[in-house]
This record gives sequence, C-alpha cells and structure tokens, in this order.
Amino acid sequence: MSPSYHFGEVAALAAGTIGPRGQRVFFMQVRDGASVLSFKLEKQQVTALAEYLADLLGDLPPVDVRSVPDLEPLVEPVVPEWTVGAMGVDFKADVDHFVLMAEEFDTSDEDEPFDEDDRPATLRFAIDRGQASAFITQARELVSAGRPPCPFCGRAWEPADDFCPCYN
Repeated sequence: MSPSYHFGEVAALAAGTIGPRGQRVFFMQVRDGASVLSFKLEKQQVTALAEYLADLLGDLPPVDVRSVPDLEPLVEPVVPEWTVGAMGVDFKADVDHFVLMAEEFDTSDEDEPFDEDDRPATLRFAIDRGQASAFITQARELVSAGRPPCPFCGRAWEPADDFCPCYN
C-alpha cells in the first residue's frame, strides 16, 4: 500500500513531462514547504483537470493577475509517489479555494478477496484561484506541445507511420 497525503493549501502545483515527444510521461507535483511530491498521470487527466478548473473559474469573479504565480518547471529528480487513477475537485467558497483529490490507480486483482489494508492511497490538497489559473496555463502548454491529434479519430498522430486505421 502506498502512502496517502493530505495537506491544506499548498505552496505550488505544477505539471510537467519527462521524455521525448510521443513518449512523454506526465506528472503533477505538489509542493508544500520543503516537501515536493510527484504523481504520475495520463495526458488526458492533465487535460481534463485543467479544463474542469477553467470551467469552474469561468463561473467565479476574475482572477487578479497579481495572484497568479509564475509557471515553475518540475523539481528534479521526479520520482512518482504513485500513479493517479480517479480525481475530483471541489470549490470551497467560504475560503475561496479549490480542493483537489486524487486516488491511486487501483491495480488490485478483482478475483482477490477485499482487504482493508489494500485500499488505494489518496492525495488531498487546496490551491487558490491564482494557482489554479497558473496550472491551467501550464497544462495547456504541455498538451499543445505534444503530437497533433488525428483528424479522424483524435488519437495522437504518428507522422512516422503516416497511417491511421480510421482512413479505411
């Protein structure tokens, strides 16, 4: 079982990748004081989180540009605590913060009996609207720097193959 992490408001939230285009691995880093925790995600999870936060921010008063932190790269070495499965977001209006929750990807065998000690790890932390805005910008830049999507199916285009089964 992997460790769980629960924070209040964190100092920073960053997204980044490691590896060459077409083989990149996506990460999310949470920084709280001297602690830097990295979590592995899929590209689609980074996109979904950024777009969901953008939708939520669209329903709130505009973010003061002075509260948006500079985009920070991943702090190396990047060693993931675990791989993210399910994610959730909540907005706490009384404190003007987003609470992000993530659960470890469950690799348990469905045929095995349930064991209380094998629950997936969880991550919970809060960010302000400025941090959310910075994360959205960073995530969109990361995703747009990747391979373009196939015009037929939306999967990542492999220019070297110059073929997509959707052409048939």
